[in-house]
Amino acid sequence: MAESDTFWQIRTGLTTIEQRGIPTVDPFSWTVHGAHWTLNSWGYDVLIAVAYRLAGLVGVALTCAVLVMAAAGLVLLLARELGASPGVAGASLWLVAPLLVAWLSARPQLVDYVTVLLLVALLRRVVDDQHPGRSTVLIGVLCAAWVNLHAGALLGVGIAGTCTVVQLCRTRSWERWKWCLAATAAALAGSVVNPLGLGLFAQTAQVKSASTGVVLEWQHLDPADPTQLVMLALGLSALVLAARRRDVVSVAGVGVLAVAAIVAIRFLPLLALMALPTLAASGSHRAVLGYIHSRRAVLLPGAAVAVAATLALALPALTHIGQPLPAIYPAKAVADIPSGCKLFNTYVLGGYVILQRPDVLVSIDSRNDLYGAARVGAAERTLAGRGDVSAALAPAGCALVPPTSGLAKRLFRDPAWAVKTRQASGVLFVRRAGQ
Repeated sequence: MAESDTFWQIRTGLTTIEQRGIPTVDPFSWTVHGAHWTLNSWGYDVLIAVAYRLAGLVGVALTCAVLVMAAAGLVLLLARELGASPGVAGASLWLVAPLLVAWLSARPQLVDYVTVLLLVALLRRVVDDQHPGRSTVLIGVLCAAWVNLHAGALLGVGIAGTCTVVQLCRTRSWERWKWCLAATAAALAGSVVNPLGLGLFAQTAQVKSASTGVVLEWQHLDPADPTQLVMLALGLSALVLAARRRDVVSVAGVGVLAVAAIVAIRFLPLLALMALPTLAASGSHRAVLGYIHSRRAVLLPGAAVAVAATLALALPALTHIGQPLPAIYPAKAVADIPSGCKLFNTYVLGGYVILQRPDVLVSIDSRNDLYGAARVGAAERTLAGRGDVSAALAPAGCALVPPTSGLAKRLFRDPAWAVKTRQASGVLFVRRAGQ
């Protein structure tokens, strides 16, 4: 539950189920209430809403854990198809996992991690001429499902199209690359089977424009960040190895994701996952396997210790799976918000309030494509206590902000506001009657 989007996505899914239709205007805020709103993950929202109905936030966490496990399983499957040793493939995935953990929160991007690997598996069957017709149809079906779960399916079109170009450069034979072209057409056709149709292209551009400079994961690659550089290095190494192996599909997949990761770091985990099968296959050289076999008396106990250490870190988390961190989300303060109050809140808390208190309208949440960069920036300035705070808070009857924020310090001294609930992660202020 590290992603603030998760909470409003659950509420959106519940609303979609109740209304039997996808919301098209904002129902959750007082700042942009009724404004046009385009969802880019309505299918995922419904999926986690069903999980929430069945088992609360624990159900949501477990559902997303299944998606993570599916992605890991597909990495191992692709590594096996490339001839990797099971031990090398498993060890490679275990070693890279710490780089991925921060990206594996309950978010619709998990769908991308699974579907892009499925797409690569199907493209490999197209290129290798293993039932190319059936695989091409399945690619169209996959992209249709993908785009409705999360509007990231255009990435699949890019990978399929690049695969066609690489195959064309490799051979001029029409018989060899016609199915790649058909797979690209199927991916594109499947991607437009969504509520927006061709408007998906404009919506994708809008999300990127609204997110760049506001959301960290949309920033360009930071050469000063060692973690980002390691993930990029994994991708570039896999690209070189795939080219040496004349692996058309891996060259296309890793190449597209490497470029995408440089433009926006949100694609780095996808790049690492895509690189792992090629790296594991290349690491399964006869000399490497011989060395591992000769040192098995040392390596096997070491592997057992590594697995035990991983379990020791992981098992305690099961005691609070699906529980929002109290250090971030002040549950009691949210419960104490007067019903119907227009709330001024932080960017992070908006989604949590939307889920827990649907009777309360928020000032902002993490739907930055709806609010726009200017509104998000203005909210941050108000939170810091800068600018015309009185005007910014004029429509609000409540405020829920961190106690150390500039706004909280001002409201503590303001006689027009009273403290109703105070927690380490948030203070709830309520406007006094007549003020």
